[in-house]
Amino acid sequence: MKLLPVFHLVILLMFSALVTNAQEIFQPSARYQALANASVALADCWSVFGNQAGLAGISKSEVGGSFQNRFLVSELSSRAGLFVLPVQSSVFAVSLYQFGKLSFRHEKFGIAYARRIFPQLNFGLQFSYYRLFFSEDNRFAGSYGVELGAQYLIAKKLVLGIHLLNPFQTRIATSPGSFKYQSGINIGGFYHLSESFSLSSEIENGFNNHITVKSGIEYNLLDKLYLRAGVYGKPYQLSAGIGFQVKKLTIDMADSYHEYLGSSPSVSFQYQF
Repeated sequence: MKLLPVFHLVILLMFSALVTNAQEIFQPSARYQALANASVALADCWSVFGNQAGLAGISKSEVGGSFQNRFLVSELSSRAGLFVLPVQSSVFAVSLYQFGKLSFRHEKFGIAYARRIFPQLNFGLQFSYYRLFFSEDNRFAGSYGVELGAQYLIAKKLVLGIHLLNPFQTRIATSPGSFKYQSGINIGGFYHLSESFSLSSEIENGFNNHITVKSGIEYNLLDKLYLRAGVYGKPYQLSAGIGFQVKKLTIDMADSYHEYLGSSPSVSFQYQF
């Protein structure tokens, strides 16, 4: 627990000195969006898009879907779906992410594997296939990537996570040059301040000397209702959202506000069999 004050001190110091224009990773989960996408230490089925190590604790099959209207522009909308299947001590997952309309469509297909190596340590791996549609040539072009992640339970209330995205900087050749997919490393923690209140913080480095700090808070009201808020930048973005659970169905809604580009609402659901 002595690491906790140091961890939050680092977060505050980096936030005060933050100067970044790092490209953002689109997170389809409305819960993650409400928490400013500080998801590297979170553990649920949407970890397939955040840190695959978070899948290791899932014991029942789950399916999920999401929709986001980026800056209220239909051409920038995104859709995603997932299916998680635990098999003995391992967890497998497949996912699909789609961004944009047919004139410029970016797709990502993923196959993930997660496992609890030790009681305190989870590991995750994903192989991804990226695909772009070029309307001028009426063709698709694709490439492959990989993701690695781990989560370590320091104490009952504190989880630290690390996630490495696309370390080989996947590219797709185009007529004017090449389209490079984002690479980066995320390090952060998830801390239960109390039974009802939790904090998620994360540092993102896009391998380009720019650093982004993300922080979000989550309040569990009446056991099945969640209130969330977050902040990250620069340029600064604020986010907020709610989530509620009805038996085995969980629905999350969120909205983030970019200081220059405006609002981005989203909704997602997950169902546990």
